[in-house]
Amino acid sequence: MADTPFEAIEKKITDLAGMVRTLKKEKEALASQLEQKSAETRELARKVDELTRERNEIRGRVDTILSRLETVEL
Repeated sequence: MADTPFEAIEKKITDLAGMVRTLKKEKEALASQLEQKSAETRELARKVDELTRERNEIRGRVDTILSRLETVEL
């Protein structure tokens, strides 16, 4: 027995409502993943800044040591 036009519309609306619920859940999951990745990115940027400062400090100390060595007469 064929569905009446009303039943067909009702089925399509039900299917669309289910699809909307699914898409909302996916959106929430993706938003959560994005926030997690953003936090990871901020943490990695902080580490890079810290390592850059440390490298510059070490470079300065090595330059100082090399300058002292240059003044020593052998």
